[in-house]
Amino acid sequence: MYNKICAPALALTLFAGAAQAATVGPFTFNDNAFADNASIATTLAGTRGPAVNPAGAADGNLSTASNLNDSFVEIFFTDNVLVNGPGFDIVIFVNSNNNVIRLSTGPDTNSPTRDTGVSFDFISVSAEGNTSGFGIVGGRIDLSDLGFADGAEVTDGLFLSRGGVFTTVWDVAALNSRDVVTDPDPDPDPNVVPLPAGLPLLLGALGVLGVLRRRSE
Repeated sequence: MYNKICAPALALTLFAGAAQAATVGPFTFNDNAFADNASIATTLAGTRGPAVNPAGAADGNLSTASNLNDSFVEIFFTDNVLVNGPGFDIVIFVNSNNNVIRLSTGPDTNSPTRDTGVSFDFISVSAEGNTSGFGIVGGRIDLSDLGFADGAEVTDGLFLSRGGVFTTVWDVAALNSRDVVTDPDPDPDPNVVPLPAGLPLLLGALGVLGVLRRRSE
């Protein structure tokens, strides 16, 4: 049903430094595993209004959060690709006080949906990596439950929305992910014949010899 989804976004780092792990309670992530940006996709009719600070749900910082209110907030992965691998694929960090957040494949109530109240781990205020200042929950979701095929790669097209009384999202991170590999020339011109590596040096040397010869005459 869903195979590959792509979109641009911004970048983030939870902890500074390259190729290191980030630990939050029982979860250990690669340093590029966190979602990179989030924005309001749709705001439904309701008394709570649009989301407050939607980017706080995907900034790699558990000290900041987003209040979803009546909005569907789309999350984006840029420097990494979320992969539907074996088991759970994504963790959504939410406030543990009667707070259930839904993850869906579309910004409406008819989209395939899974919520953080199904499988979760409580993370105490004093737990490693919890800088929120609150007891939080890491809600785990398997992308297969949303209709994604095994091995599907996702960079956008996932939406957060309210599923309980409270609507706070601290962050989103991929349990299964891979780095984005950039092809320096994804569509090379087949009519261009590459020069041998040593040809520029040879041409330069011949030019110098020509100048010296003219001077000697």
